Amino acid sequence: MMIFGLALVPLMGVVGVAVDYSRASNARQALNAAIDSAALMAARDAQKLTDAQLTARVNAWLKDSLPADVKSEFSTATVTIDRTARTVKIVANANVPATVARVIGTQQIAVSSSGQSTWGLNTIELALVLDNTGSMSSSGKMTALKQASLDLIQIMKDATQETDQIRISIVPFSTRVLLDTSLKNSSWLRWDQTQTTCSNYWPYSCTTKTITKNTWQGCVTDRDKSYDVSDGDGASTNATMSPADFCDTYSPSSQAKILPLTSDWTALTSRVNAMQPTGATNITIGAIWGMATLSPSDPFTGAKPASTPRLKKYMILLTDGDNTKNRWDGNGSSSSSAVDGRTTLACTNIKSAGVTVYTIRVMDGNATLLRNCASDPSMYYEVTSASQLSPIFKAIASEISQVRLTQ
Repeated sequence: MMIFGLALVPLMGVVGVAVDYSRASNARQALNAAIDSAALMAARDAQKLTDAQLTARVNAWLKDSLPADVKSEFSTATVTIDRTARTVKIVANANVPATVARVIGTQQIAVSSSGQSTWGLNTIELALVLDNTGSMSSSGKMTALKQASLDLIQIMKDATQETDQIRISIVPFSTRVLLDTSLKNSSWLRWDQTQTTCSNYWPYSCTTKTITKNTWQGCVTDRDKSYDVSDGDGASTNATMSPADFCDTYSPSSQAKILPLTSDWTALTSRVNAMQPTGATNITIGAIWGMATLSPSDPFTGAKPASTPRLKKYMILLTDGDNTKNRWDGNGSSSSSAVDGRTTLACTNIKSAGVTVYTIRVMDGNATLLRNCASDPSMYYEVTSASQLSPIFKAIASEISQVRLTQ
């Protein structure tokens, strides 16, 4: 009995330490969560409050968020506000009162945590690469796509706090993309594509003509392989230039034109409203011209270098069908594995350039191709009803524009 009595005290101490350290671990998790919430709150209010007001609000927020037994042992956090770097760093300490462990002299267990956030938004460049093919006319898909795009644009507009902080490009695509014909004298365009037409009555005859600046309606086809899976990068040789081409039933001149990066919300809205479903599918050319709008080199030069501090580049790629035709392969109606192969390479190059890619499959299309094209499987969306498009676009827009915690 005497030996048991002597052993009981340290035994209870060991048990007490285990129990109290478990409580301390839970308290630290609560402190982590409270700091993360306070950091986001501080980032949201940093431009409206003075440093003193912000510090007071952070401490009040932390105290209200902590468990009762920790709250009583928490005094204040150290809040460091850097208005040049636009960061708020919070370091907090608290003591968890010991219970059973008191028998071995431990009165409190110290816990600490830290967190940091940036206020405002990262500078954002976003390319909307949108399928404008004929199949988008069914099941209300084009109507839903327009509304979803307008919702996204509105979210981005509302989130903007500085001029040109968020810029968006719109790249409608079919088998080709359509440019403004004012670009006809650009050095990165070439003029060697031909079109052959044959009479449908006897005696049959065919005529071949070459595209010219005077006859060009704005259509551009795939660049030569393997340049067809990378952005324009200056186009210093004929092989690297973008071929001006004839428009046709697979990509008619009525297709909406590419709108380069802009924060002109009226222009963005107008371009979305101009979209109409027509033509066949070549995801590769849409993705690559989306990348071109995000690149500072020709054919568009409005994007900032990827190395620009606090700059994030994104692409949302949406399609409702299989690849059916590019410059070399496909018949415009059946799925083409050859065109899929070009899309796979394009997606790899886009992600390697630091662009975060979201992909959306609307009812039909190659799910594996699109899932693999996304930067992460969680960034691939499967849409089974057109009505799902707007909530998905809103979710992506919120994710892109939200204030992010930093380590």
